[in-house]
Amino acid sequence: RQPSREKARPNAPEPGGGNVLPGTYKLRMTFGDQKDSTMINVKGDPRFTNDAAYIQARYALNKELDKITSLVSTATERLRESRDIADEFEKRMKEAKRDDLKEAMDKSKAVKDSINKVFDFILGAEDTRQGITATEFPSNVSFLGTARFYVNTSREAVTDRENRVMKHANDKAQLILDKVNTFYKDQWPAYREMMEKVNISPFKDYQPLNKN
Repeated sequence: RQPSREKARPNAPEPGGGNVLPGTYKLRMTFGDQKDSTMINVKGDPRFTNDAAYIQARYALNKELDKITSLVSTATERLRESRDIADEFEKRMKEAKRDDLKEAMDKSKAVKDSINKVFDFILGAEDTRQGITATEFPSNVSFLGTARFYVNTSREAVTDRENRVMKHANDKAQLILDKVNTFYKDQWPAYREMMEKVNISPFKDYQPLNKN
């Protein structure tokens, strides 16, 4: 899946994969407790007679982009999980209505703000405008999509252009990973330590019920 602020909606279709190289593959199918398999032969597009080495080189670049995209997607997944934890603490503390939880409430809000800033660094600030809009600067994650576009728009030998956009994608991905790792090194441990000491019991005191 692509990096995202939000979880995939329930029953969302699985993301598609990339093209495979020509060759013979084993296809495995499972439905419930039923399983079957067969061999399939994937042939190259007969309209193109490019050197197989060109196709292999671009396939390798796509696999590299898959790996980068997966790492950045994992980074945004971790940020979502952490934001959900802070959200749940906020909800339970509000329900508790205790004055001694103000510091923890403030800390939860601050850490959520930090998470949203990291999301903005990765994906760009959220734009609530309607209609046809454009941003002044591309987001860091957009460099991955740009690289994939250029890698897949030709079947010729890999050029300096493709190598350049791949370098941009790798550089931006490293900036993203560094940003996320810094957050979990410098900010998250202190918040976790504080919240693990917060005692929010789910139990309530009930007064006796009387008809009179």
